[in-house]
Amino acid sequence: MPKFKKVQLVLAGIFAILFFRFYHLQIYQHSKYEAKAGNNSVRKISLHAPRGIIYDRNGIPIVDNRQIYDLSVIPFDVTNQFDYQMVSNRTGVSSNELKEKIAKGKKSFHRFRPIPIKRHIDFETRSHLEENKLSLPGTIFSEFPARTYPVKAKLTHVLGYLRAVTDLTVSIPNQELDYKLGDVFGFSGIERMYESILRGRDGTEFRLVDIYGIDHGVYQDNPGQQPTPGKSLNLSIDSKLQELIEDLFTGKKGAAVCMMPQSGEVLAFVSAPDYDLNSFAGPVPIELWEGWNSDLERPLINRGIQGLYPPGSTFKLIGAALAKEGGKVDKSWTVNCNGVYHLGDRDFHCWNTAGHGTVNMDKAIFQSCNIYFYHLIQKLSFNNWKKMAENFGFGAPTGIDLLGEKGGLVPGKTYMNNKYGRYGWATGNLLTFIIGQGDILVTPIQVAQMMNIIATRGNTKTPHLLLDSPSENITLSLKSTTWDFLQQATWSVVNHEDGTGKAAKINGCEVHGKTGTAQNPHGENHSWFAGYLVKDGVPILSLAILVEHGGKGSVEAALISHKIFKYAQKNITL
Repeated sequence: MPKFKKVQLVLAGIFAILFFRFYHLQIYQHSKYEAKAGNNSVRKISLHAPRGIIYDRNGIPIVDNRQIYDLSVIPFDVTNQFDYQMVSNRTGVSSNELKEKIAKGKKSFHRFRPIPIKRHIDFETRSHLEENKLSLPGTIFSEFPARTYPVKAKLTHVLGYLRAVTDLTVSIPNQELDYKLGDVFGFSGIERMYESILRGRDGTEFRLVDIYGIDHGVYQDNPGQQPTPGKSLNLSIDSKLQELIEDLFTGKKGAAVCMMPQSGEVLAFVSAPDYDLNSFAGPVPIELWEGWNSDLERPLINRGIQGLYPPGSTFKLIGAALAKEGGKVDKSWTVNCNGVYHLGDRDFHCWNTAGHGTVNMDKAIFQSCNIYFYHLIQKLSFNNWKKMAENFGFGAPTGIDLLGEKGGLVPGKTYMNNKYGRYGWATGNLLTFIIGQGDILVTPIQVAQMMNIIATRGNTKTPHLLLDSPSENITLSLKSTTWDFLQQATWSVVNHEDGTGKAAKINGCEVHGKTGTAQNPHGENHSWFAGYLVKDGVPILSLAILVEHGGKGSVEAALISHKIFKYAQKNITL
């Protein structure tokens, strides 16, 4: 065969191979590669789901959503036409930083994915950039649901706040909720406790982008899936009562917890000082959180469930309940109070340095006589006293639907032996315990729960913030005569002419209570008032008020309670 013929055959074979390859790609696999080409011009965008709205018990929205916007850029779509200076002028992000981000993104395997440039921009900024989108190829705007708080009541420590997911390997509330980097989640409070309900399901949207990187809107052949909003919640909170108490605590430190005694529903919950959830948009910025965390006033501490305090004379009700239940004393057993009790080489004082004179248990409660209880504890079993305190809910979390609750401390023999040694403590310690001092530590919500138990004669429910929550029953079986005494004694504290809690009294309703003055080694004593309100024969509100450094419970805390009871008398119904 001539050499020329061989060359022709080789060339014909090459052209045949190219033809069949061309046919395979252009005709046989046309649909496949058309889709791939289309994908190069279609961008997948995540749509953030709005979180569920939170309402108070009266249907008033206390947490809602408002739309803010995130500006992102798809690195692959950015061309030389991109106006870095315009974006910098509008967002405050430097041109050099923008160029570095985009250049790095172009080299990334994820160059088709949006990278955030500026979060939480306002509508005006978005509108200006949208008007100049021909100079900003590759820019994408996404709506981001941020929280807004439409009522005056801040409810800071109840509602909690959101944080952004910055690392998928760290602990987040529920891995099954399919978090992505940049998503937000409830970090504290109700937002955290009910994250799985409040968080919706994000959607997706496919947008058409031309060869110049210009966004031409939703791709109609595959518009994607709309997000599913989170479910709403109804809390037991009365936002008007909450607002009142927050105003009463202006400039003060402490806590207030108000509940409905029979149901355990929390009507108001204040921890002061707090912080303003409206002071930022979206998830709390890390620098703001660090500022709160380093604040010496400790606004992040939820004093209602995490603050540990000596209960002061509110704890005398525990000793009285044990004495009555065991038949240790009756009205005829009296003690002479001259203002001081001598034990060995130590003196134990009554708050009334002049003394109360002859005191029985009734008088010891409504005048809050320490000397009587110094004598009483020596008639009681230390173990039984500890058990009675635990029966009233002390020494363990109440189970309220908030994270981080502390259980406090009711010391027993084992604790005392471990701390002081078997021979390092004695009767003197018990004298302080019976009046709520010494090693005893309680939270305000535990004291409020004690009032629930007394008001309902031992038949209440676990404290809860979610309205109509299936909370657990709390049952304490004591003698009818014991309940009679506790209710009568707390009534006398407020209504007897010499009662320490008479500042809390209101006309037209029956107020019960117990004052407490808790010793504080770091300054002025803490002021306690715990009590409940009876309307038409039914207990409708219980409370515990603690004012740090507030002095006597008969003054600061009782006066605050008076104003709360007046509100409840007019506005709270079962």
